[in-house]
Amino acid sequence: MTGAAAAPRSHTSTGTTTSTTTGTSTTPGSSQGHSGLGDLLLNRMTTPAGYIGTTPTELIGRSRDLERLAAVTAAPDAGLVTVTGPAGVGKSRLVMEFFRHRGDGPGGGVEVFDFAQVTDTSVAGLMLRQLREQCYEGSPAVRKALERVAAGKHTLLFDHYEDVADDLAPLLAEFRRCCPQVRIVCVGTARLGLYGERVVRIGPLATGDPAPAVPAAPAANPAVELFVQCARSVRPEFALTAENAPDVLALCRQAGGLPLAIELAAAQITLAEPDLILERFENDPGDLHRPDHHPYSRHASIADMVAWVLARLRPEERTQLVHLAVFQGPFTMRAAVGVLDGLHGAAYRTMERLIDKSVLIPDEQHDGELRLSIPHALRRAAAGLLARLPVHTALRRAHAEHFRSAAAGAWAAGGRPGPGPEARADLLAAFEHWRQAGDGTAMAAIAHALYAQCASPAQSSVGLGAGAFAVEAGQCLRLAEEALRVLPADDHRLLARTLEAAGDLALRLASPAARDHLTRAYAAHRAAHDEQGALRCLTLLGEEAYAAGEPDRARRCFEEAHAAALPSAQSGTSAGSADSVATRRHLVRRLAAVLRDAGDLPRARELALAGLAEELGEPGGPGHGSGALLTRYVLATVRWREHDSAQARALFADAAEQIGTLSESAPERAECLELLAVTLNAWHRVTDWPALTATLALADHLRRRSGRARPKPLRDMVGPVLATAAQELTAEQFAGAVASGPAMTWHDALRLIPAAPPAPPPAPVPAAAAVPPPPAPSAVATALTKRELEVALLVAEGMTNRIIARELGIAEWTVVNHLRKVMRKLGCQSRVQVTRRLSST
Repeated sequence: MTGAAAAPRSHTSTGTTTSTTTGTSTTPGSSQGHSGLGDLLLNRMTTPAGYIGTTPTELIGRSRDLERLAAVTAAPDAGLVTVTGPAGVGKSRLVMEFFRHRGDGPGGGVEVFDFAQVTDTSVAGLMLRQLREQCYEGSPAVRKALERVAAGKHTLLFDHYEDVADDLAPLLAEFRRCCPQVRIVCVGTARLGLYGERVVRIGPLATGDPAPAVPAAPAANPAVELFVQCARSVRPEFALTAENAPDVLALCRQAGGLPLAIELAAAQITLAEPDLILERFENDPGDLHRPDHHPYSRHASIADMVAWVLARLRPEERTQLVHLAVFQGPFTMRAAVGVLDGLHGAAYRTMERLIDKSVLIPDEQHDGELRLSIPHALRRAAAGLLARLPVHTALRRAHAEHFRSAAAGAWAAGGRPGPGPEARADLLAAFEHWRQAGDGTAMAAIAHALYAQCASPAQSSVGLGAGAFAVEAGQCLRLAEEALRVLPADDHRLLARTLEAAGDLALRLASPAARDHLTRAYAAHRAAHDEQGALRCLTLLGEEAYAAGEPDRARRCFEEAHAAALPSAQSGTSAGSADSVATRRHLVRRLAAVLRDAGDLPRARELALAGLAEELGEPGGPGHGSGALLTRYVLATVRWREHDSAQARALFADAAEQIGTLSESAPERAECLELLAVTLNAWHRVTDWPALTATLALADHLRRRSGRARPKPLRDMVGPVLATAAQELTAEQFAGAVASGPAMTWHDALRLIPAAPPAPPPAPVPAAAAVPPPPAPSAVATALTKRELEVALLVAEGMTNRIIARELGIAEWTVVNHLRKVMRKLGCQSRVQVTRRLSST
């Protein structure tokens, strides 16, 4: 390798010196006349002067990746760091941003060797092999060059090295041995596999919630934010709106969060709207391309990127990748072994190489199991190749059998978790296979696994968003109903569970089919002698009747279910009895709520008090557990609707504050806000109509997130409140209050609860006509002081120590002392016994 070379150019940015080498070459093979290691390595290529410099756009969604890279490079043993990830994920852009802001600082330098500038990789490989041989021979020129580079605390950056990796790796190993103080950073899709190599894997951007509550604020969704940024670079007036946000989200998900694919899709915004781009992307993603040169990416289109990746795989690696494309989404090694017969020995090593080459993306789960995924564009191309192979039919059958077994096994085991939401696409593909095969049993098992995902609060309401939940729940309902049409009629247990799932989904979607499905499910459970299943269906039928505005039918269903749960709850002989106790207490709360909304407040209060007394008798102390909290909330709503008194307001405020600590999927949260607005309007206590309107808008938001529509009784009560609000406010004020509702905090809503008594106060009642309060039992009144009696009566009302202290104007610790004296004087051991003593004497 002889010839003159231009002197390296240095670029300084944020204290980091970057050397980029340019030059011309004559004949490779000689080592004379070289001024540095850059000339030795890159005599036939140039590095962009702006590799590390002013960035054209802001780096989005990579703060954690930058922190991980900083932590790894700061380690004392991080002499060789490889930043790897799938093609098109933005590795070079991320490393450039890292060195731009967090370089070695004053006195340090970063020398960049970008192999993407090489036009003939075979020549570059020859140069690397010759240099390695000279290192082994102890060439003085090479040694001198190495010593020059190692004179300071430098960093050598090698980018886009995939085509010369086999020749570069041993050279870097020798360089590390000679110059251990120099840090080497490599950027590419494949790790080098050298001893001591530290790997930082970069994955696609998160696509976030597929149906965000506030579409105009994409900052919480990095993939959407990147799309908007790229779209505005070619169409500055582009804005994310409620109309185009779903299409933009679908585009980002279709792109698999891959920045290259998102950028290519956003570049089409010049002539097409997001919905048209999405249609084009779904039909032929490889057709999307960029017309101009990109400084950090070698790929101009999705098709080029996929072809580039496939061309660098060995035959056995490509075959393995094509077979794995039978999975529609992420998969575990357990699933891969179950579907790909004979995945042993060499096949395991092939999968390891696919991981090393960023063709398989590993993701560690919370339970310690490794989950693998194929980049979306690459999987789609591999699936197209698989569809043309003879083995496709066998693999599809094995795939469907695996997910049928996983779904049926979780169902049979009861408590065993089934396939997670990441397996949804694979479950749908398996369902399609069994539909074509006409296997109703397998269809029902998979439909039930999909139902379990929709019914889970962590995965349905908050995890999916309102719109996506409705879509997925509706799809799951259709699949369950399709399975019912071909399900064997003699399998009562399977029939009952499928009907129950269909009924619950129909109830969540406010479908009129809910009653029919649940009625049939109840009968099927009874035929299968499954009393717990029949109890669940009765409870759901009560919810359906309540939602439909039929309080009498709801009351009958809840009372029948309560009577059915009582014997098993009292048995106390198994874990099932504990479930029955919880079910029975839930039924008491629901029955009290139904009676409350039907206007039977005395009966509702009686049930709520009895339920609270039982809840407070649980081990762990009074007030512990969600059951006691929910029952106290029902009692508080009843008491406040009975009387607009300071005591009732305090009880409701305390219960509402605790309800606000529950998850957004809890239906009581929305109901609490609705009853707050309804009661304030009924007592003529509304002083801030915009805040009240925003509170009801927040309740609507919570209901959409929970996937539960507002029951008819509450609709009938909330409707007049909204009508009054529309009259009290201008159209602009009303619309603004509704729009601000989802962003309202829980404490803002609770500020609506008035603390002062109504004004003007009612006229005083003459003493002769005054109705005295009901006298306390004489034995209790004689035994207790006036303050102790007040505390005992408030305890019997179900109030906590905090509320009692607030009502009586004393310290909470003083309440505790009074309550201890009450228990000692009355011979009681708990608050429950105090309540029973006051009500029985």
